[in-house]
Amino acid sequence: MDLCGRQKVVRHIFVDNVHMELSLWDTAGQEEFDRLRALSYEDTHVIMLCFSVDSRDSFENVASKWIEEISENCAGVRLVLTALKCDLRKDEFLNDNPNAITYEEGLAKAKEIGAVKYLECSAVQNRGIMETFYEAAKVALEVKTQGSNGSGERCVIL
Repeated sequence: MDLCGRQKVVRHIFVDNVHMELSLWDTAGQEEFDRLRALSYEDTHVIMLCFSVDSRDSFENVASKWIEEISENCAGVRLVLTALKCDLRKDEFLNDNPNAITYEEGLAKAKEIGAVKYLECSAVQNRGIMETFYEAAKVALEVKTQGSNGSGERCVIL
């Protein structure tokens, strides 16, 4: 569902026998959505910060753009760094992409930014998708159990 530059996906899962409705918001990274995107941060418990393994720019933006914006709008939120398009590391047409971000680089970036988890997935190979949702939900549930960052019965994953 497109909501003025924000995509919303809802998933229902169980984590530790707790039913969770995940509302995931894909907020546009373009500059024209900067002000609108800032409104999405309120009551956020977990941010899944994603980059594409075939894009050095998206990888570098994790630290150079997104961490600063997150710090300004919701300091202390838990971060889950997620690598997308992992299938492109070993693409038969690219003969192993030499410019692709490696697992080790992603893990190092996760440590650098203080992410609580580093995950990888590939929609093309249907690998790691549900695990990514599940792990982010576990982090959100931990935050809610500790009683921080908001109130009520919902967890927000951005």
